[in-house]
Amino acid sequence: MSQQTAQHIRQKYGMEETTIVDRLREHWIGYLFILPTFVMFTLLFYFPIVRGIWLTFTNTRLGAGGSFVGLDNYVWLLTNDLFHFAFGWTLLFVFGTTFLQLVIGLFAALLLSELRAGWRDWTSAIIMSPYFSAPLAGGVIWMWFLNSDFGLMPVIVSDFLGMDAPAFLADGVWPYVSLIVAQSWHDYGYAGIIYAAAIVGIPREQYEAAALAGAGRLRRFRDVTLPHLVTPTIIILALRTAWNVAEFAQPFELTGGGPGTRTMLMSILTYETAYVNLNFARAYTLGMAMILISMTTAIFYVTVIQDEEELYV
Repeated sequence: MSQQTAQHIRQKYGMEETTIVDRLREHWIGYLFILPTFVMFTLLFYFPIVRGIWLTFTNTRLGAGGSFVGLDNYVWLLTNDLFHFAFGWTLLFVFGTTFLQLVIGLFAALLLSELRAGWRDWTSAIIMSPYFSAPLAGGVIWMWFLNSDFGLMPVIVSDFLGMDAPAFLADGVWPYVSLIVAQSWHDYGYAGIIYAAAIVGIPREQYEAAALAGAGRLRRFRDVTLPHLVTPTIIILALRTAWNVAEFAQPFELTGGGPGTRTMLMSILTYETAYVNLNFARAYTLGMAMILISMTTAIFYVTVIQDEEELYV
């Protein structure tokens, strides 16, 4: 009886259960419009991923077919010392660049929010300009700046500061610092754009109420600005982490993973495995490891966003 009553209620309010065929018949025009996009997305995205996963179980090389080898590529990955080093250095590189991009981007956004409209346009164009330059061009700029033979930075250190200039791209910890600083310089503009949009959207009444309550500038930043930047920060972290894991052009232009293999990132190791050693199967296996890092961090950030949103429910 209760089931009939429930069915009667669904019919009365137009809530009848529909099958997939019913939905196709009702919305066939919409599905027809999205069909080309779905087909192209499948061919250009999902199919290469599935084929790449299959290649990790083969010994495929460039220009030659491969045979099934099981988990040999994954065993090679887990027992390869260069991969262990590249994995650790990539994590450090991603953490350092992402953190600096957040800090510099937030500072840039706060600076722009304090400027007048006329000054803000020109200043934002100058501050955000590195982000809109090609990564390879950024690598060339930093090469001119840091190169021991003709770079500006060694000249400043030696001639103006009277100190022996280190080899910024080859000596001690300087190659690691140089790569992190250069990549942070190139991409902090993305965080700055997101933060600037979030700050503009904060109601001015909240700042005025905090000022009337006797809150100073730092306290207004802590109590009013920061709570509105939690979700943008997590979004920036998720996207920048994934992109920094895959960064290639600028680090490759600066050090190429050298000297030797001292600054070998996973992206550069993947390139050399594929196009120098011509071993596409192992290159795809390295790519799977990079995807795993990005997916793990993305799941973590999504979980944090959900927990943060529940605080305001």
